[in-house]
Amino acid sequence: MNLQRAVFPKFEMCTEGELYFRINQFASIDIANSVVRLEKLGMVHTDTYFNGFSIGKWKRYTNIEDLGIFLKFKGKIKVRFYQHRLYYSYRALKEVYFESDKVKEVKIPLEFWKTLEDGMLAFDIEGLESSEIYNFGYYTETKPLNKINLGVSITHFNRKDYVLPALERLKRELLGDSNFLGKVSIYVVDNSKNLPNVEGVTIIPNENLGGAGGFTRGLMELKESGEFTHCLFMDDDASCEIESIKRTINLLEHATKPNLAVSGAMLRENEMFRQTENGAQFNGACKPLKDGLDLRFYRDLLLNEQEEKIDYAGWWFFAFPISEVKHYAFPYFVRGDDSGFSLVHDFKIITLNGISSWQEDFALKNGPLPQYLDTRYHIMHYFHNLVKSSRRNIIRTSRGMILRNLLTYQYETALAAICALEDVAKGSNFWRNNVDMMKRRPEILALVKNEKAIEISPEIMAHAKIKASMEEDIIKREEKKKRNGGKIKRIMSLVTLNGHLVPKIFLKNSIVAQHKGYGGVLKEIFLHKKVLYIHQPTHKGFIVEQSKGKFFGYLFRYFKALTVLLLKYKKLSKDYQSTYDELTSSEFWKKQFKK
Repeated sequence: MNLQRAVFPKFEMCTEGELYFRINQFASIDIANSVVRLEKLGMVHTDTYFNGFSIGKWKRYTNIEDLGIFLKFKGKIKVRFYQHRLYYSYRALKEVYFESDKVKEVKIPLEFWKTLEDGMLAFDIEGLESSEIYNFGYYTETKPLNKINLGVSITHFNRKDYVLPALERLKRELLGDSNFLGKVSIYVVDNSKNLPNVEGVTIIPNENLGGAGGFTRGLMELKESGEFTHCLFMDDDASCEIESIKRTINLLEHATKPNLAVSGAMLRENEMFRQTENGAQFNGACKPLKDGLDLRFYRDLLLNEQEEKIDYAGWWFFAFPISEVKHYAFPYFVRGDDSGFSLVHDFKIITLNGISSWQEDFALKNGPLPQYLDTRYHIMHYFHNLVKSSRRNIIRTSRGMILRNLLTYQYETALAAICALEDVAKGSNFWRNNVDMMKRRPEILALVKNEKAIEISPEIMAHAKIKASMEEDIIKREEKKKRNGGKIKRIMSLVTLNGHLVPKIFLKNSIVAQHKGYGGVLKEIFLHKKVLYIHQPTHKGFIVEQSKGKFFGYLFRYFKALTVLLLKYKKLSKDYQSTYDELTSSEFWKKQFKK
């Protein structure tokens, strides 16, 4: 049985060659034909994100007792197998030679598999004369433990131009693969009710109830059919290598834990080699794991495979056993549905190099409405007792969501977060009455006057004080250093509420630039009248100006909303915990679906 097949770069998907292969000057990749060409002394290495083999996770979570590879080639080649381990030297394991003047497939048993414990297994191929590599992959003779029938559930809303090509690719590369016949089906929940019929795909017209309602509808259909063992939540552009889905199925077939779930990493759409999240933790705040790693380098790949406890998985790619599902999503519409779903269930969530999805940069999406949605679910996870709840934790979390935005002139974003606190204080009836967000969403959007991303002119960019390096991971490190230094400036910033107590006459007229999506750095904004929040890859952003009236007005509103929330803490906790089962039940959701 094949466990992992070769992945080649594709023009329509990703052409970052080093995610797939590493080659020397005597080798080349024919992307159009998915062939690696080797001249004499040409070398190709497979210790890469998509083609390396993760030893530790296949060892720990599956029953794989043996391993081999198949290799399809033509020419004269030398194949060398080796192991990379973090903090250890490169270790060569085996070397074999092959020669054929015709296209030939060979199998190579890897008898050393039983001796390996962790790290990355890979091989390189050297051309001893002109040669071509057409395909390869890892296989096992170990019989699967589980029969898997995976339902892929995709939620769609008004993105025909993305979803229809994605479905054709899924049909061609996944449903059209005889190795996966009877193992996978595709369901699309159409929240916009405008998709045509697609042969081989189940289209389900649905009310627009956001991601929470869309993914719940898909899961409900799979669960009620009684045919599926697992569900895969995935975005409607299916922006992943199809091999990611195939590897997920292969892993689950051999899984030794019935509650094993697979989370796909989030890679950046604009920097396709850069990782944003590889699983995440939640303890009052979201903490993406392995953020910023450059997946072109094998050392980062080894760091990526170091296991940490994963609390939740994003629904851009999340496969889980249906038998373990006790609750459907809470009606958040969007944001928080995925984290709450994972936290309430006993999934053993793992990630694996090569299982991922490319996504639009979250920094570009951030703004008042997302902040409203984020604040709601952060506070609600406390009231649902999904994480340790206390008045102190609510104060700490709300302070982080609101005060920093006020202090950095993002008043509309702060106001939206305050509205979230006010809505949470209304109790469970608020959620019953706002499942579709038809009324509340326009009200929040109406708050936005200035804090919406637009194209920033070159003139403004030229006059703004922008750091020489805008690389986000570097910037973050620089900002941490700055936060730890300059005590006098920090004290002045705190005493004056970051300049809001300073007369305007003393404020600088120059515009200081900050990174959109990561919050402003207080000391850099201090005593500046205006701030440009910029998303550097797209040159989109907005300019805000210090307003003492807005600051103190919204600060008072925040304290009022927080006070109400704390005074009602016990009552709200009882209300939300006693109604959680109802608001995540099939009966509740069927009413919303008008089913």
